[in-house]
Amino acid sequence: MKSRVFVFLLCVLAAAAGRAAGELRSVDIESLKITIDSDWGSRTAPGYLPVRFDVTNLGEARVIEIVGQGTRVFRSSRGFQQGGITVRQALRLARGERLRITMPVPIAAANENIRFEIREDGKTLERFNYTGFQSGTPAANASALIVADSFSAFSLAAAAWPRTIAGPSGGYVPAARLLDFVLEPSRLPANWLGFTSLRAVVIGPKEWEQLSEPQKEAVLTWTACGGDLFFVDGDMTALFPGKPVPIADADLAVAAYFFGRIHLPSSGALTAKGLAKTLLDAALLQDANWGLPANRAADWGTIAARGFRLPIPGVEGVPARAYLSILIVFTLLIGPVNYWILWRKRRQVLLVLTTPVISAGFIMLLGGYVLAGEGLGVRGRAITFTMLDQVRKQAVTRASTSLYAAGMAPAGGLGYARDVAVYAIGPDGTGTRDQQTLDLTDAQRYTSGAIQARSPTNLEQIAFRPARERLSFNREGAGLAVVNGLDVNITALVYKDGDTVYSLARPLPAGGRAMLIAGAADARIEVPRDLPLAARFAYLIAHQPRGSYLAVLERSPFWDAGVSGVAERSSFHFMIGWPDGQPVQQ
Repeated sequence: MKSRVFVFLLCVLAAAAGRAAGELRSVDIESLKITIDSDWGSRTAPGYLPVRFDVTNLGEARVIEIVGQGTRVFRSSRGFQQGGITVRQALRLARGERLRITMPVPIAAANENIRFEIREDGKTLERFNYTGFQSGTPAANASALIVADSFSAFSLAAAAWPRTIAGPSGGYVPAARLLDFVLEPSRLPANWLGFTSLRAVVIGPKEWEQLSEPQKEAVLTWTACGGDLFFVDGDMTALFPGKPVPIADADLAVAAYFFGRIHLPSSGALTAKGLAKTLLDAALLQDANWGLPANRAADWGTIAARGFRLPIPGVEGVPARAYLSILIVFTLLIGPVNYWILWRKRRQVLLVLTTPVISAGFIMLLGGYVLAGEGLGVRGRAITFTMLDQVRKQAVTRASTSLYAAGMAPAGGLGYARDVAVYAIGPDGTGTRDQQTLDLTDAQRYTSGAIQARSPTNLEQIAFRPARERLSFNREGAGLAVVNGLDVNITALVYKDGDTVYSLARPLPAGGRAMLIAGAADARIEVPRDLPLAARFAYLIAHQPRGSYLAVLERSPFWDAGVSGVAERSSFHFMIGWPDGQPVQQ
């Protein structure tokens, strides 16, 4: 019966997602003027849904709270399962103040529904409509965003670009079933996380000029983290005024930008080829393991063992047999054994005393067993990959993480910066079913549902930030010296200068200096054979680009575990650096 209910709910949500994927509405309530814009792609990949709010306070200074409550339906080998999420953000408003914010809502399920409320002092001032969409879509089938000014010539050409959702028979599909969607420039998110659920972004020069600086930064950050940006009829210098430009050759139609790619097609060429074929060709130009949407990775959602994406040495999971044995002994002692002894002594009245005493004793025994066997800390294992451009002084990091909280879950949950993409993929790789609570007021804090005691926690993370860390290479006679400015110890290093390969003879501490060995036969970094996800690095190591260095770090300064005091075990922190800047073709 329960399975039938889930199937029915799935069908209802799927129908809702097919009709619309959000709303654009303004309300005036108690001296507040509020506009919500949750229009987005109806079929998105795991990532974030950007819900934009424009709030003007016409009254006295106040604090309001925006709360979103959602339901989720997951599809797995075990059928349909339900989950939920609550996301909130408090806004402090001065008199006459206007705030424009983007709330990034994590999405991962096959179908999701979310509704927002405006609250003040515990009172609900306004409820908005439900937004329904599909968010577990494979990357290739996720919606693309086309940014077009409705009064420009660009919008006329763009009208023919959206792909359609294939019908059962492959026949005609009504316009309401378009896969891709069009938004005015002013309606784009100002937080890059919102773009993570899309396959691509298509925009023209006039539309780019209309974006605010935060909107432009959001689009470029998303591109750097692995997105495909199509700047149609555009010039690269318009994207990076006064900054290092990723491309100098005007005849080159695509440029590498960290993990992502910037494409420069003409509107005529895009119309002739079609967006579907254009996206297929674009997918061949970058390593899908580092592209967006994140589920483009070949090993996305892969779980290695016992619910861990990355098995943590020394953590064998919950000792179910030991717990069961203790509970069986407890049941026998507190019940039949306790009663039989008191019956023999004709003191059954003492049951009211012996029962709580035995219970307290077993609670102490169970607690002592947990403490002795696992302790109270959080253990973790991470595989991180960072790309550092020392000319732009920026770095992007992609990380896979498994955490295990032994005695109890961290009191504050998991906390990250607001601009870090976090995917809670759960113990089966398709998303957590626990009720999540996310507070976006000051940071991105999962106060519940992301990590639980004695349960596997699996996360994927993507972060982009300014970076002053660097390695400095200097010629000294016939040799090459390196100075470690990464602020961490380096355990292995290979630098490729032209066709010559230089390597580090021994680990190099932070701030240290060493001479590199030229032409060593074994100058290739070895990835541990038992390392999950090791295949991601094999091609890069075997085909190291010229002018780059590959390094294995003792720890990563570019990665945040989300909780302090994590005891890392067998982590692998790998990076590629570009002392002279990332090349255009990579």
